[in-house]
Amino acid sequence: MSFRNLSCLFAILLLALFLVPTAAAHGRTPRLEISAELMNPGGVLDIRGVEFDYEELVTLYMERQGVVVSLGEINADLEGIFIHTIVLPADLPAGDYSIRGVTEHHDVLSPIFSVQGSAILEGGGQGERDEDDGLLAPMPTYPPGFVPGGVSQPAVQTAPEQAPVSRSNWVLLTLSVLLVFAVFFVFRFRAAKKV
Repeated sequence: MSFRNLSCLFAILLLALFLVPTAAAHGRTPRLEISAELMNPGGVLDIRGVEFDYEELVTLYMERQGVVVSLGEINADLEGIFIHTIVLPADLPAGDYSIRGVTEHHDVLSPIFSVQGSAILEGGGQGERDEDDGLLAPMPTYPPGFVPGGVSQPAVQTAPEQAPVSRSNWVLLTLSVLLVFAVFFVFRFRAAKKV
């Protein structure tokens, strides 16, 4: 193999290293989950964000056919999760809505939920609901796969989840090893040629 062939091989390997995509820190796509698909005006909606970056600031909006209502900002926790509860306005028009979460790197839409029917009012229609209303209670949220009322299992401590090594990381590792061998053989070939 001539020096010219080796230098071409080296150039190809070096080019391949730059074409390998970089791995994302989180590796998963953020999503928004909502507590209900059908609601009445004045109802309580839980918004759960998962797979966001750690402690990432998320700005929430409620949208319907081009109309956008700001719901404020919330920080994801150390696991990239947040839960935000909103009370829909009692005079909210019927229709299909979605929640949008916007961060520096992401723009995420929730599933669509429908608002229809009469407004939920405190005390059988005596006014809007507030935090002192005895009917308001926190809505339980459960992790995926958990069945409420099912048999309780003891908590098992597991090691923190580590992202699997992606194919692009294996390609990068393989190309790096090949690059080291190519450089080694080029220098060895040059040293053998000089002797």
